[in-house]
Amino acid sequence: MDEYRFLSRRGFNLFVKGLAGEYRVYGPVRKDGIPTLSRILEPVEPILTPVHISFRGFLLPPREVILRFNIKEERYIPIVEAEDQVLLGVHPCDIHAIRLLDKVFSYGTPDRNYMERRKKTIIIGMDCMPDEHCFCMSVNTMEVASGFDLFLHVIEGGFLVRTGTERGAELLSRHASTQPAKKKDIRGLEEFRQKKERAFITRLEAEPDALPLIYAGAYFNDIWERKGEICYGCGSCNHVCPTCYCFDVRDKVSGDLSEGERCRVWDGCMLEDFAKVAGGHNFRKKRSQRLRHRFLRKFQYQRDRFGGLFCVGCGRCIRTCLVGINIAEVTNEIIRSEEKR
Repeated sequence: MDEYRFLSRRGFNLFVKGLAGEYRVYGPVRKDGIPTLSRILEPVEPILTPVHISFRGFLLPPREVILRFNIKEERYIPIVEAEDQVLLGVHPCDIHAIRLLDKVFSYGTPDRNYMERRKKTIIIGMDCMPDEHCFCMSVNTMEVASGFDLFLHVIEGGFLVRTGTERGAELLSRHASTQPAKKKDIRGLEEFRQKKERAFITRLEAEPDALPLIYAGAYFNDIWERKGEICYGCGSCNHVCPTCYCFDVRDKVSGDLSEGERCRVWDGCMLEDFAKVAGGHNFRKKRSQRLRHRFLRKFQYQRDRFGGLFCVGCGRCIRTCLVGINIAEVTNEIIRSEEKR
């Protein structure tokens, strides 16, 4: 499945046009000069720069109805809404993030809504170039070997296409005309990789495998109080993170109390009410506590359960934070302080 095929720019445009005629296609587009995610109805210029929001919402919507019920008739109907869709231009860090979400929602009793949506989703990855906030190379998510149906490597004159699944191979043969890759095309892959490595400005000062233990020793680090004093607790970091998956479940009942629907909505550990329980007790009342919890979830807690860091180095939380809390800078400060102990 690792054979490379050459796809020209014109061939790419025809490929996208064919996909859009068969599926709902979503991917990066520019709106007011800012890269964002939107439905694609016609060929677009590939965007290699980071996109400020993640693909998570196409697999775990911000709000979805999961149950409708009739109280008088004592009847309920589970709702599973999933449609065939293509996620186009998914960068390597986001493919890693989706693989982590797959582990979460298949853990124990699989989440039917997520799994049905995931089963109907085709993932077409694409190379990217980092900005000053990306640090995916430091957490081993700069490249990806699986988790996609097709992957497009950018080279001069077009793309080298790598097939990840039989579904991807069939899709490529149906909508695109490709040619065997030439030796100069393969050399272009290494040239792009070297260019990408040189472009990184932000780096972590420890190996990924060392980070869980480093964070385990940082529970009482004074950095949490210092950063907690400036944190707004707005939840912007939760909103843009590709691996945050927490949600709340809410019931909306009709005025006559005869029927209603149950919805799942995104929630976030940085929000004040997230850890509030019956009686008004909040076991993470302070922003410093919530900030610490979020960081440890990314670098320690989830690694212990799912076998991987839940920070993929996309830099979205850095770009989004209103007060400039930088997850890479915080991590490096923790690394240095732990080395001195």
